[in-house]
Amino acid sequence: MSERQDSLTTMLQRIGGAWGWVLAFGLVGIAAGTCMLFFTGQALYVIAIAFGVWLVCSGVFRFVSAFSFPGDGWLRALTAMMAALSIALGVYLLAHPVLSILVLAITVGFFWLFSGTLELMLGIELRGMPHRGWTIAGGLLGIAAGISIIVYPGISTLALALLLAFWLLTYGFTLVFAAFQLRGTTEKVRAVLAPRHG
Repeated sequence: MSERQDSLTTMLQRIGGAWGWVLAFGLVGIAAGTCMLFFTGQALYVIAIAFGVWLVCSGVFRFVSAFSFPGDGWLRALTAMMAALSIALGVYLLAHPVLSILVLAITVGFFWLFSGTLELMLGIELRGMPHRGWTIAGGLLGIAAGISIIVYPGISTLALALLLAFWLLTYGFTLVFAAFQLRGTTEKVRAVLAPRHG
């Protein structure tokens, strides 16, 4: 039983630290942001569906990525909790796509605030992480967007759709750049280790 758990943990560690995994999640964010830009006529419904799908993908991504963190500290546990919250919130939005603009705005605002704070903490704490700078930038972006919506909850549907689209596209491209930076770092490490195993 313990061998199976160890092998599963090892597999999750490899996936969570893989640059292709980061790239895939970045592309999901770009796709969700693009949907909001091109379907603003049904903005409220599109926001709930697109952001709900992104939240579920975000939860899966965070859960797997948590296993790539060194050690078994509080950052891994906090990230796993955030992953569960993200999946639960995403499922709720998918099940209730027709919400009031106020409820949707506050939900998005608080999620951005908590998510951004977590990413900022990860970027500061994990100093050896290859894409640390991109993680900090994404965290600051999420905090700024979350505060702006919480302070102004009376935002219009179109304005919320455009803000979400901008955030998802920016966040998505940030992850894409981070993925290629991670790929470059991985290739350098392999190039150094290859002669030793040759």
